[in-house]
Amino acid sequence: MLTVDTCPECGNSDMSVRVADGVPIHECGLCGAHFGERRVVESLDDAEEARQRGVAVEVWPLVRALDRVKGLAVRDACAGDIAQKTLPFVALAIAGPAALVQLENLAKSLLLGAGALKRHWIVEVEYHRHLSFVLKPRHGGGLVTQEQVRDARADLDRLRRHLERDVKLQWWRHADEAGNG
Repeated sequence: MLTVDTCPECGNSDMSVRVADGVPIHECGLCGAHFGERRVVESLDDAEEARQRGVAVEVWPLVRALDRVKGLAVRDACAGDIAQKTLPFVALAIAGPAALVQLENLAKSLLLGAGALKRHWIVEVEYHRHLSFVLKPRHGGGLVTQEQVRDARADLDRLRRHLERDVKLQWWRHADEAGNG
């Protein structure tokens, strides 16, 4: 078992141990750094980043991936709620001249990854005090079911993985050089 007497980040000796996901994690009392099993430490760090940003931890990895897309900025996000029967979404704003090409790339990524998703996801233009491009599961109206919410929430991590994969591909990186289409 890993023991940490001083923080490798700041040198502080006020270290405590807590259990997260059944695994002991060392936490610095001064700078808050975590040390231990990588998967659990990353999960704790993600939860803290999500809390600081005011975003639900379930949608945070997708929000972070979309925030990294040049020309777009996340304005709002919701992980959906099974009990309230609300679907997840991420509202994007234009943050630079590359936005239109990036929105086209995002739509192409949704099309390419559609077979692995439980719901059909779209990017829809909405206006609520500002123009937003909302990434959300398509819903034809009527009542939202708990199953639809569960399926859409299960898609959040797949969407993130597809996005992170696709932004590295040639067609995404060089889309603005060749023009649309």
